[in-house]
Amino acid sequence: MEESDKIKLVAVEDTESGKKIAFASFLRKDYVAKSLVIYIDGNNIITGIFFSSDVHGTVEWINGSGLKNCHRWESEDQAKSQSYLTRRYTAILSDGSASADFARDFIIPDILDNMSNADVAEWVADILRVREYLVPVDLSRFRGN
Repeated sequence: MEESDKIKLVAVEDTESGKKIAFASFLRKDYVAKSLVIYIDGNNIITGIFFSSDVHGTVEWINGSGLKNCHRWESEDQAKSQSYLTRRYTAILSDGSASADFARDFIIPDILDNMSNADVAEWVADILRVREYLVPVDLSRFRGN
């Protein structure tokens, strides 16, 4: 992946419960290819991390629970199969649940290996090694990027 296509910091935004730190790469303007979103509470503790790969699917890491809500995209053959939905909606959709191993083997590497900031990728990889992470996030690392 070329540097211009890498996943970069796109926003640090306030939410009702804290902040959201969003990273993304784009296939074209306003069309996200890959994304990583870190949610933190008012004490700067991570509550969750959402990974979305345009190739493999989506998964969440929830603080205290680990990897949850893993979904893979349907294959092209599944998308082309005739069904009530595909006659009306011609898009590749989430094809139901996938395992945490699928997320570890495909979704997460697709995101972390394509981050423009290797330090952030390594930090997130370290967080994923534990079920609970209670170290406050230093928001200054995301200013000026």
